[in-house]
Amino acid sequence: MHAGPGRPIQGAELVEKVQEGSQEARQRLKVIFQTLAGVFSVEQACQILQINRSAFNKLRSQFIANAVQLLEPKTPGRKKKVVTPQEIENQQLREENERLKFELRAQQLREEIGILMPHLLKVDPAGAAKKVSNRNKVSNRNKP
Repeated sequence: MHAGPGRPIQGAELVEKVQEGSQEARQRLKVIFQTLAGVFSVEQACQILQINRSAFNKLRSQFIANAVQLLEPKTPGRKKKVVTPQEIENQQLREENERLKFELRAQQLREEIGILMPHLLKVDPAGAAKKVSNRNKVSNRNKP
């Protein structure tokens, strides 16, 4: 079909380009378009789809209502992301978890250093290991 200069009018043929949905759904859509364009009468559409008139009218009404809802104007731009209290708590817990993992790894490294280089540590009377500074080593060597 062609209506003068420009692109040809496609109408219901556009449905054939749609990949989504079942073949039955695309057939129903095409027949609805063809009845709206006056290509088929409601009776012919009912015969093609093998449904009665009231079922066809209901189907067509639902299609039109959904189409109108889809075409309602919307505010431009992306919707703002609403952060729930649970999401905030989850983020805080993830951050705390990362901090604790870091602290655990740091403590493990300190223990490994203590095992591999015990000369860097000295034990105080309470039994806790303390780091020996280079200054103390030098001053202890100079004592008689």
